[in-house]
Amino acid sequence: MIVAVKDTFTFDKDYYRRYYDDPKTSVASQESVLGLADFVCSYLSHIGQPVAHVLDMGWGMGFWRMGIARHFPEASYTGVEHSEYLCEQMGWIRGSVLDYKTRRKADLVVCQGVLQYLDDAQCRTAISNLANLSRGAVYLEALTEMDWEEVCDQEVTDGNVYLRSGSWYRGELAKYFTNCGGGVFLTESSAGNLYELERLD
Repeated sequence: MIVAVKDTFTFDKDYYRRYYDDPKTSVASQESVLGLADFVCSYLSHIGQPVAHVLDMGWGMGFWRMGIARHFPEASYTGVEHSEYLCEQMGWIRGSVLDYKTRRKADLVVCQGVLQYLDDAQCRTAISNLANLSRGAVYLEALTEMDWEEVCDQEVTDGNVYLRSGSWYRGELAKYFTNCGGGVFLTESSAGNLYELERLD
């Protein structure tokens, strides 16, 4: 595990310039996120999970919205972002996955690249809140110890995060969700239908 983790994380202009704006150090592009959104949306359609409202917890550069619109053009979309800098620049709603509340639960909650910036207690709180925010599915991506050591490109990936094991995440997520692979998790109230071997739990 990375031991020199910051007490607080600054998601400022320099952060987004490095990890999103500069092609040499960018960790994600609009094209890559669109491909990911194609997969998630197609899978939800395949299992019969309707998507009328989407909540993006960690809106970032806003790449997911275009991908969702390609598959569910009638769906409403709410984006929430923690970065004060990005909210000022892009006009996003400011909030946190730890305590964001809404009266309208989402059919799909997107939470990509957020949980690794939270300590264990905060991460448990965030996972519980994600379950409260969704009435259908959650797409979740969080960097793990194995990802850092064996999968990701360390030259462009922020390693100054809390690196936990995949089993830790699976244990916490299993309290609220059914894991159906590809980072897609279903709530108990989901309308999606899974065959037995589509369930990873």
